[in-house]
Amino acid sequence: MRSLLYVPGISERMILKAHDSSADALIFDLEDSIASEQKIEARTTVAGILREIDFGDKEVFVRINPLNTVWGLEDARAVAATGVPGIVIPKIESVDEVTTIAPILKSRYRQAEGEEPNKILCLIETPRGVWASREFAEASELVVGLVFGAADLARDLGCLLSEDEAELLYARSQVLLAARATGVKAYDSPHFAIADLEGLRRRSKAARNLGYDGKTIIHPSHIEIVNEVFAPTAEQIADAQRVVDALEAAQAEGRGVVSLEGKMVDQVHLSAAKKLLKQARKSGAA
Repeated sequence: MRSLLYVPGISERMILKAHDSSADALIFDLEDSIASEQKIEARTTVAGILREIDFGDKEVFVRINPLNTVWGLEDARAVAATGVPGIVIPKIESVDEVTTIAPILKSRYRQAEGEEPNKILCLIETPRGVWASREFAEASELVVGLVFGAADLARDLGCLLSEDEAELLYARSQVLLAARATGVKAYDSPHFAIADLEGLRRRSKAARNLGYDGKTIIHPSHIEIVNEVFAPTAEQIADAQRVVDALEAAQAEGRGVVSLEGKMVDQVHLSAAKKLLKQARKSGAA
């Protein structure tokens, strides 16, 4: 997943529009975009749509309300009963939240032959969440990714964010390290200035360069840029293919390293090159 589009769960029109978008994943939101008096209505709307509509190859998640609210647990039960593939746990601070949601998904989800198992994304938005992010990733085999939430974290830290959010580099890196250490994916927070597409591109490139796998977004106009930035470029694909070809030829001759264009490449480079080519095939770039 490169682009994960948040869609307000109260709006059937917006959900249906997102169905036809080029986002890799959709996150139907029952939390921040929904007023308190509309929480139950939004839950009902999302559950009904999940029962009625096939979203095809798109990854589909529901962001429930925090489990320490009156809505969170019932959100999880209601959407799990529809067979939703995934749940996003927001503002997570305890492993208990993962171990509460995982059995609900397992008990309600009926995996058809050939389908991928259900999934959990942990949304890291608080200082306690940052410190415990590795524990969340290891709490269940259903956890497939950690999502960095800049806005709520900045508020809790009391920091004033500059244009490129340099103030959150340490926390952003901590979440990425936790993801890499545990073998799950890492997704960056949205760019909230909807009309600032140049800023979106710059921030997306910064997250990609840091090592993030994709980015959550809050507006359909951001999908194309995020998909482009997080897909391998033609030059990267060509370079990776040259590494694979050179090392496979060297291995056929009994050598594990080779000099390629003046640089020594070995098995570490081979593994990275194969990973990039796999990403390229999945994204359609290759």
